[in-house]
Amino acid sequence: MIHNNELLSLIEVGKIGKSTGINGGLKFHLSTDFPQSLQKGLVLQLISPYIRYTHIIKHFDNKKNIIFFDGITDIDQAKSLTNLIAYTSLEDTKKFCTLKEGEYFWFDLIGCEIIENNEALGEINHIERIGMTDYLIIKTSQNLINQKLPKIFLLPYIEPFILKTLPEQKIIFTQGAKSILEAS
Repeated sequence: MIHNNELLSLIEVGKIGKSTGINGGLKFHLSTDFPQSLQKGLVLQLISPYIRYTHIIKHFDNKKNIIFFDGITDIDQAKSLTNLIAYTSLEDTKKFCTLKEGEYFWFDLIGCEIIENNEALGEINHIERIGMTDYLIIKTSQNLINQKLPKIFLLPYIEPFILKTLPEQKIIFTQGAKSILEAS
């Protein structure tokens, strides 16, 4: 069985869908904002709760979202990979993805403290995309939990809520986040 702590150093990039054609191609359902990182030679970990395979990308057709792996040359081999979740390493993610100014990797934001008006509201525990918006899932600080506020709240990662993001200092400054917490 694959344990969650094994996945901590990996970044999910997609899910393997059904096989396409007879040459080992597979539909690939992206879960990354950086499809350009799916390049020939990239090593992917293909994982389910009980199985883990390592495969190297042979080709990725980003228009049709079809992926081919070295050594997977027929439909039967391809079918064995259907429904597996594809992960890449943190190092490869940073190597193959170029961020614009003001863009951050989710893994760099997890663990950041949410600060509003010099008050620590909590720490980012997880990030979810709902529709087109990324939501920070924040574990509320203990002193606010003691004041009967919720243990967890969601904050959209958009203006006007996010004032400044400093991932290297593990801090995000916000406005309006405490109101969301209080209304949760």
